[in-house]
Amino acid sequence: MDTDIESNVDDDMIEAQRGAKKKSGGTAKSFLAAKCFQRLNKYSETGFTVKFICPVKASDEGLHSALALMCEHFGITADIFETDEPYDTSALCAKAKELHCNKLSLPDCFDDCTEHILLNTLYNGRLEALVPKGMQNGIEVIRPCVLIRRADIESFARYIGADGGFPLKEEPDDKTAYIRALIDDLAKTNQNLEINILRSCEDVNPETLISYIQNGERKSVLDTF
Repeated sequence: MDTDIESNVDDDMIEAQRGAKKKSGGTAKSFLAAKCFQRLNKYSETGFTVKFICPVKASDEGLHSALALMCEHFGITADIFETDEPYDTSALCAKAKELHCNKLSLPDCFDDCTEHILLNTLYNGRLEALVPKGMQNGIEVIRPCVLIRRADIESFARYIGADGGFPLKEEPDDKTAYIRALIDDLAKTNQNLEINILRSCEDVNPETLISYIQNGERKSVLDTF
């Protein structure tokens, strides 16, 4: 069966530069995002090089071989490397530099973004979002899937048979599981809850904030007194 896999990557996110590195985790979400980049790289008029990586913990011997099988199944040539913190963006940026890439694409979806905002607000007392495009450690980090719902990704994975033997999503830790359950519960009486969480980090008026950090410098409302 020939299945079309499209991507919602904006043209501004991919430019004719050295290369873009797509991080692939151990879930169907990551590999489907990787396939989107493969298709974009093949048919896009914008010339760029794409490389794929799969970070694994050194102590997780079984995951390395499992990821190799998944890459073979999806037709992806990936650099599977060991790291102490596979979900640390700084480590991924370092790997991107090692591969001479100047962009890092992460597969975070809409639900990941809303959960991230709420997790940081409730547990860290900090307003922070997973931005679609930004700089970190000299690497441009992009998240082209931020408007795609997790349920739609999982549904599509089942539709094309990509869920056979592969996890549709990662198992959340206790805090993330609680936040997901909280969002699901609150959304029952507020259909705009999730998009409102995301919009809480849009069009923010600095004059309504007690303090904020800009270019590494902390600015406080008390500075204007």
